[in-house]
Amino acid sequence: MHERRLWSNLGYAVVAFMTFALLWHLLSTPPVLSPLGDAFTVYTHNSTVFTYPFQLLDPSDYNRLIDISFNFTITNFVCNETSPLLLVLVHTAPTNFAKRRTIRETWGQEVEGVKIVFMVGSVNSPELQKTLEDENRKYGDFVQGSFLDTYRNITYKHVMALKYTIYHCPQAKYILKTDDDVFVNMPAMTNFLKFDLSPYGASRVLFCTPRRHANVLRSYRSKWRVSFQEYPNRTYPTYCPGWSLLYSPDVIFALYCEAQVSEYFWIDDIHITGTLTERINVKHTDIEFLVISFKNLRNIVDFDYNVTEPFLYGRSDLEERQIRGLWRYVTTHSVPKSVLKDLQY
Repeated sequence: MHERRLWSNLGYAVVAFMTFALLWHLLSTPPVLSPLGDAFTVYTHNSTVFTYPFQLLDPSDYNRLIDISFNFTITNFVCNETSPLLLVLVHTAPTNFAKRRTIRETWGQEVEGVKIVFMVGSVNSPELQKTLEDENRKYGDFVQGSFLDTYRNITYKHVMALKYTIYHCPQAKYILKTDDDVFVNMPAMTNFLKFDLSPYGASRVLFCTPRRHANVLRSYRSKWRVSFQEYPNRTYPTYCPGWSLLYSPDVIFALYCEAQVSEYFWIDDIHITGTLTERINVKHTDIEFLVISFKNLRNIVDFDYNVTEPFLYGRSDLEERQIRGLWRYVTTHSVPKSVLKDLQY
């Protein structure tokens, strides 16, 4: 009897050991919490690359944009079958030729693991359309939609950018939506994604510079005037200015699905990163501290001083000389491997 109990206990011990070993193997590389907080999880090499659940989309979804029929009039498949670390979607007005040239000659130069496209709408001028097509033939970096490119259609452009990401670059690990008057410190950005976050991607990421308790503008003098019929509330929900939005794929998909079934509102920053983000229950992660200060912007561009604080972005509404000055600086100075660890608090 004693011998039988001994063998039984030994069997239990072996089973327990094997179970522990299996659990240890499965959990040996658990998800890592971001140093910026626990709002999202970064992926490890054991995780599956995010792919979009296309089965959840209506079969007619590709040719519909919110409440209008839609098609891509110019499409470049810059990702092909690759899995870029970062896809950059640059909103640009069709006539902003100089701004696009500045980006292509500075931070938009080809970098391994980074793909950049310029998002435009359609134009009424056949001459302008031909010029855009010539530019696209030269550079191969346009995405054009069938809606007219106007202020009132800017939300269409933003949702088109989400659509392009889902259908034509589904393996991008991070997605940056920005504007054509912005500087992106691409050497620091790629290090930030690889070493401060994860080269394998992340979930529930919306990094931006949130604005809270913003009043709805009712004055006829403002180009951003919104009527009570368009938006009845006195203040907007927390939202992010659209010049620096870093998304993860799951947030892209959730926002896109919500946008496709929501009533159109023409200010995309408010609609996409405010109203819809609130609906999908995603929190904004504030990265204002990674935007260059006005003081350091002047120190670099106007005085050629060294600065100690690392940064991911220049500010919005930059002049061409400022973008080129920042680019000269970042390409002649060392880039920290970890942007967060190099911050001087």
